[in-house]
Amino acid sequence: MSQLYTTPEASRETNIPESTIRSWLRRHPGVFLVDVHVVVEDSGRKMWTEAGLELLRSRASENVTDDDAEDDTGTGTLLETLLDHDAQVLAREYWRQLPGRVLQRIKQMRDNPTPEDREIVTVSVRAAINAGTSHLLLPTYQPMLLDGADEQD
Repeated sequence: MSQLYTTPEASRETNIPESTIRSWLRRHPGVFLVDVHVVVEDSGRKMWTEAGLELLRSRASENVTDDDAEDDTGTGTLLETLLDHDAQVLAREYWRQLPGRVLQRIKQMRDNPTPEDREIVTVSVRAAINAGTSHLLLPTYQPMLLDGADEQD
């Protein structure tokens, strides 16, 4: 394997302040690839590879300074992008799972209702019966309605 450098050594080799290197590593973890740019020892110490030093030099040549690393203007854009993506993923997954969850909850309300569930189902079924849909609902809900009537007596 090629030579590895500690962060202080990488700082000396690249003429980039150690604090800037640590800041870049912390703020841009996706830029520095493990086992390509940085090797993490079992103890947790990070060692820089030759490729890592080249990447640090290229970042330094882009006039990125420690002050730039502490600047939040780029962070807001990055955060906004992440939030937008995550919100889209979550919304899609929500809509994928919603029908199944609703059916699951309806079955639970029918098979093992809480007192509030029983009241909601009873009122809804009676309203549907009054609307003329009894032939659709009675086979399923008649036992529940009869059980509910016994409790109310």
